[in-house]
Amino acid sequence: MKKFDIQDRVILDEMVDNFTAEMHKNQDEAKLMGRRPIITREYWLHMIEEVQNKIDSLTTKKALSNSNQYRYK
Repeated sequence: MKKFDIQDRVILDEMVDNFTAEMHKNQDEAKLMGRRPIITREYWLHMIEEVQNKIDSLTTKKALSNSNQYRYK
């Protein structure tokens, strides 16, 4: 299986970050409206972490280093 390169990783990072931001937005809106989400924030965060770990394991060392350098400033 081909590993993700830097270009792939930029897209995947953007996707995960946008999904995470939307999840937080939806969870906050539900809380403000007094609704209880079917899936909890904690579960979403756990699943996002699992997906991120899988992506990391399928990424080249150079792309992972680049991602960590620019993503977590």
